Amino acid sequence: MIIGTFIFYFLLFLILFSYPGIRNKEKSNTLLKFLAIPAILGIIITFFSFIKVFFIYKLFFLLFGFVTFLLTYWQWGERFRRWWR
Repeated sequence: MIIGTFIFYFLLFLILFSYPGIRNKEKSNTLLKFLAIPAILGIIITFFSFIKVFFIYKLFFLLFGFVTFLLTYWQWGERFRRWWR
């Protein structure tokens, strides 16, 4: 059942991130980067399903994580870019 939940959320996020209006055409779209984000989000949501967190709280957790990452990136973005290369 857990693998089925992961596959469902993985496909949901894969469809969401592959929507043509969302993707940035200028950046390179390697298969690893294209599949990594939906896989990570699918694992997180599956973990939340495993511990019986309601769907709206899952979205709140993801939103909180995204805002935290965005604020961190604004503060430390240059160091992240140097580290990533």
